[in-house]
Amino acid sequence: MNQLQNKLLEIIQSDFPIDPRPFSTLAESLNSNETDILNLIASLKQQSLIRRIGPFFSAAHLGYFSTLVAAHVPEEMLPAFTAEVNVNPGVSHNYGRDHHLNIWFTLTVRTQQAIADLLSHLRAKFHLDTIHSLPALKMFKLNTHFDFDGTDKNQTPSRLPSKPAQAPTLTESQIALIRLLQQGLSLIPEPFNPLAAGLNLDVDSILQQINDWKSTGLIRRFGAALRHHQLGFTANAMIVFQVEPENIDRAGTTLAQFPSISHCYQRATTPDWPFNLYAMTHARDDSQLCKTSADMVNRIKPLLCEILPTIAEYKKQSVQYFME
Repeated sequence: MNQLQNKLLEIIQSDFPIDPRPFSTLAESLNSNETDILNLIASLKQQSLIRRIGPFFSAAHLGYFSTLVAAHVPEEMLPAFTAEVNVNPGVSHNYGRDHHLNIWFTLTVRTQQAIADLLSHLRAKFHLDTIHSLPALKMFKLNTHFDFDGTDKNQTPSRLPSKPAQAPTLTESQIALIRLLQQGLSLIPEPFNPLAAGLNLDVDSILQQINDWKSTGLIRRFGAALRHHQLGFTANAMIVFQVEPENIDRAGTTLAQFPSISHCYQRATTPDWPFNLYAMTHARDDSQLCKTSADMVNRIKPLLCEILPTIAEYKKQSVQYFME
C-alpha cells in the first residue's frame, strides 16, 4: 500500500470524523480531496481490506449478555455445525482453531437463558461431549487498531468502558438509529443524511447522539473494521494462560501493553479447562508470533500456557443488535 492508504487506514480505524461531511474532513487532514478519499475507501472495500465504517457498540450498555463458546466438534460434523451456529444473529465471530477445542465463537444475546438454550441445543443435536461457555469476568484490553506507520498505536490500551449499573432505557427512535448505524455508513459525501431522512430527524441530532453515546461508552469506537489477514497480519492466535488468581490483575495489565494484542480478558474456567487469561494476538508471520508468545510467558510466568492458532474463519461481522 502507498503512504496515503496507510495514513488513511491509521485515521479511520478509531478517529473517523463525526461531522456532516466526514470524508471532506478526512481529505483535509490528508491534503487530498473528498472525491479521491471516497474513491480510495471504495477501492479498499472492494479489495476486502475494509469491512465497514460505523459504530462498535458495548453489549453491556445495550443490556446484552456476551460469552465465548469453545467446543470440540468432530471433523465430519464441522460443516453442519458451523452452519447451525452462523445463522444465529447473536454470533458475530466463529473461528476454527488448531486445538482439541477446534471451534470458538462469540455469542451476544438478550438473556443468560438464551446462552444456555443454544448450548443445550447444540450439545443435543450434534452429540457433543465438550462445549463450554467462557464469559469474560474482566477486560484488560479491547483495541483492534492495526499499526501501519510503525508507531505502535496498540501499545497504549484504549479506555475501557465501565460496565453500567443497568442498561439505559432507549427510545424507539434511538433503537431505530442503532439498527441503521450498525449496517455501516454509505460511501457518499454526506452519509448521515439518509439516516436522518429515514428517521425524520436532522443530521445534527444524529451526530450529537453519536457523540453522547461515545462519551458514555455505549459506543466503544466509531471507525473502520479492517480485515487484518488481508492487510498482512497472517499469523493470528488466541493464547490462553492459567494464572494464579492473586496475579491475574498484574498479568492482564502486563499483557495489555503488548502492541500485538488486540483483546485481553479474564474469563471463567471449567473443571477441565483451567485457563483464566486470554490474549488475542496478531503477527505478520509465525516466527514473530512465537517470539511474542515466548515474551508473554517470560513476562507473566503463568502456570500453563497454550497457543491456539486460527486456521479457519467461518463468520466475522459486527454484532447485530435489536434484530431479534
